[in-house]
Amino acid sequence: MPLYPTFEDLKVDEIINHQNQKLMGLHQNSLEGYNLVDGCMDLDQTHFHYDEFGQLVPGPVSAPVTETISQQPVLSEVTQNQSVLFASADSNAIQKSLGDSAEIKHGIRRIVLCKDTNGKVGIQLINMNNGIFVSFVRNQSPAALGGLRFGDQVLAICDRVLAGLSGSKAMGLIRKAAQNNVVFLVRDRPLERTVVVNKNSSGCLGITVEHGVITAIVKDSSAARNGVLTNHQVVEVDGQNVLGLKDKQLVALLRNRGSSVRLTLLPHSVYRQLARQ
Repeated sequence: MPLYPTFEDLKVDEIINHQNQKLMGLHQNSLEGYNLVDGCMDLDQTHFHYDEFGQLVPGPVSAPVTETISQQPVLSEVTQNQSVLFASADSNAIQKSLGDSAEIKHGIRRIVLCKDTNGKVGIQLINMNNGIFVSFVRNQSPAALGGLRFGDQVLAICDRVLAGLSGSKAMGLIRKAAQNNVVFLVRDRPLERTVVVNKNSSGCLGITVEHGVITAIVKDSSAARNGVLTNHQVVEVDGQNVLGLKDKQLVALLRNRGSSVRLTLLPHSVYRQLARQ
């Protein structure tokens, strides 16, 4: 799915695209319907427009709105970094197309899931610092297949903004949602970061791990040169979740990887807050 810099940008783009499809279907080139954008979250539609590359950007348009919008296609091809789900009304099957799953993108994306036969999507949500975060994702669940990951911040569920809600109330919104239309607005793991490190001639990355936490950095190693920090939990290795692995298993996994390894790291203090709830 496309990424947006803010929640408001996503909503404005939704309204503009909806009205664009309506106007294209009626073969009209008028401003009828675009007044819906005015007043939406106190935003002025003249503060947003599509640039020459088809991206929604802030700022006034240099040409009439009708000309700018009429040049936008109703449908777009799926790019490498988009997540696509197809849900069958009777089978609840999910298919997906994901880009680089280890990459953390700084933006907001929409994920639409359908529930399994038990009416669940396979996640646990908790409140931390007034925000709702994913603290657990069940393997091979609709949430896992759809791209939700440990540490993701969920901003809204089915158009309900979650700021200030408890984890149990957020989970209640999922239970009340339709079987095949649970809509999440997600910010990718805002508290985590990825670091690529290279092995030396001995196959070492330059880190010491205890209980999944980096406790020491080898001097002059790739880990030291690339800014890896101690007291950070190793969450993923090349996009594979390693939470719950024993140290021997984690070390073996790192050893069997190629010459370059991408680590997803989370401050251990934050990990404890997410994992203990």
